Amino acid sequence: MRKVLASLLITALAAVCADDSKWSIPDQEKFLKTARVVEISDAGKGYTKSQKAMLDDGKRKHMAHLQTVDRYKAEFHGTDGSFEKDFKDSWKFNVAGWRLAKMIGLSAMVPPSVPRVVEGKPGSLTWWIDGIKMDEQYRRDNKIEPPDKDRWRRQMATIRVFDQLIHNMDRNQENILIAEDWHVWMIDHTRAFRKAATLRNAKAITECDPALLKAIKRLNERDLTREIGEFVTPEEIAGLLARRDLIVEILEKSGTNPAVSRRAPNPSRSSVTRSASGNAP
Repeated sequence: MRKVLASLLITALAAVCADDSKWSIPDQEKFLKTARVVEISDAGKGYTKSQKAMLDDGKRKHMAHLQTVDRYKAEFHGTDGSFEKDFKDSWKFNVAGWRLAKMIGLSAMVPPSVPRVVEGKPGSLTWWIDGIKMDEQYRRDNKIEPPDKDRWRRQMATIRVFDQLIHNMDRNQENILIAEDWHVWMIDHTRAFRKAATLRNAKAITECDPALLKAIKRLNERDLTREIGEFVTPEEIAGLLARRDLIVEILEKSGTNPAVSRRAPNPSRSSVTRSASGNAP
């Protein structure tokens, strides 16, 4: 999303929000679904009218990002000259992105997001990530190098795999957030989950954590329909599975057979399956 979203999520709110490390994922999801919304304010002049919300369950407070955008256009012309048919920009894809991330073991790189009606409008409430150091745009603009280049490379490769899988149309550099420990988070998936059976950029698939690849290969129509079918269409699920097949084909053609991993994907520590296509942006 636009710069206003990045600045929204980078804002430090530790003084009023509980430390993320003290929350389990089920705790976060339950809190987002049930805690009372005590304050809402505009994030700025972003096109999707993004908002921030303070939630309070009587014991703890935490911020959430509120999005209610749900647009469709048969033809969309972007200000950058881009063109897209069957354009969608929807809060529903935030929830679908989170649920898919859980299915493939990437819950440590995508913040929890739940559907919720706030002030009479359906939308998504997404966990506000504490302890953010900068976004990727700021890092690039200021030529800041990551302290562990191998770990950084693996995290970026994971982001590229995920974005090709969901056909993300809006992974600008302000939607990649960097925590104090250089752990990376992916935010804002409102322009993803297209019907396309092709990859946006096949060259972006350069390497993949073995456990992540194994989880992607396990995806099937039944499980996806159960987990995300409320938020995406059958055609969008079919497109995701077609893109999955292409991602697997690229990685398997690279000539490297990933070792079987029993661990959940952790791009900061694990070995990788590398594609021969090189390091694409």
